[in-house]
Amino acid sequence: MKKIVILSLILIQAALLLAVFDDYIPSARARGMGGAYTGVADDVHALWFNPAGLTNVKMEVQAGFSQLYGRPFSEFKTAAVGVGLPKKLGTLAVGARLFDVGFENENLMSEQIWTAGHAFNLQSDIHSQISVGYTLNYHRLQFIDEDADDAFGVDLGAQALLHGRTKLGFSVCNINQAMMGDENQHPLPSKLALGISYIPYENVVTTLEVKKDFAKETEFMGGVEVRLFEPLAIRFGVHSNPATWNAGIGLNVKGIELDLAYSTHSVLPGTLYGNLGYKF
Repeated sequence: MKKIVILSLILIQAALLLAVFDDYIPSARARGMGGAYTGVADDVHALWFNPAGLTNVKMEVQAGFSQLYGRPFSEFKTAAVGVGLPKKLGTLAVGARLFDVGFENENLMSEQIWTAGHAFNLQSDIHSQISVGYTLNYHRLQFIDEDADDAFGVDLGAQALLHGRTKLGFSVCNINQAMMGDENQHPLPSKLALGISYIPYENVVTTLEVKKDFAKETEFMGGVEVRLFEPLAIRFGVHSNPATWNAGIGLNVKGIELDLAYSTHSVLPGTLYGNLGYKF
């Protein structure tokens, strides 16, 4: 009986803290900049923010981990690989976002999103670049002692680089408005994001973004990244709905990248995010 009560409390906490397949910001670098990454997206994490940004990837792998809101029972794991194709065929990437709620070696709830993406340049010269990208997402949700539900969603993205300093980004998530479940269907989040980043000085990136969830309120976010010296970068950002303050650091040593970010919340405990990757 005691175990059943504990399991119920854990699942209730998970339900209160997190919405099914919500945006967990699967990048410590992006989190450190307040989540304003649609207009930045220049690494393999573009797979989840703005797939058009994958055109900046030659070959890269990334893995991440966090316990959301500092709860030991809520583990969020990510992994992604991106490879540039020969000639003008663009870039391919695959990745996974895995969220588990567990207790005493039992998996009470599992959310999985498996993603495959492709991006290519429409136009590129010494002054500008225009790229587009798309992803196919397989969503899988399972609760303990229940059958799994699944669904497929499609994301689209576009990105324009102007004069090497200004970058505009646009993305739409779940454009097909996928639903999960048979009798009681649950709509997956559908979001539209517009972002802009600007490099006022060398090694300084500023970014602003607005994101609209068609079922919720509009989100506003902004951040800055400053590369003080090689290999160290520091980041700060703010995010509304929910209101968070974010800070992070990044280290890049001979292609090995380590990114850490910490988010504070007005009500919930803070979250520490971490990513480790390598650019070939």
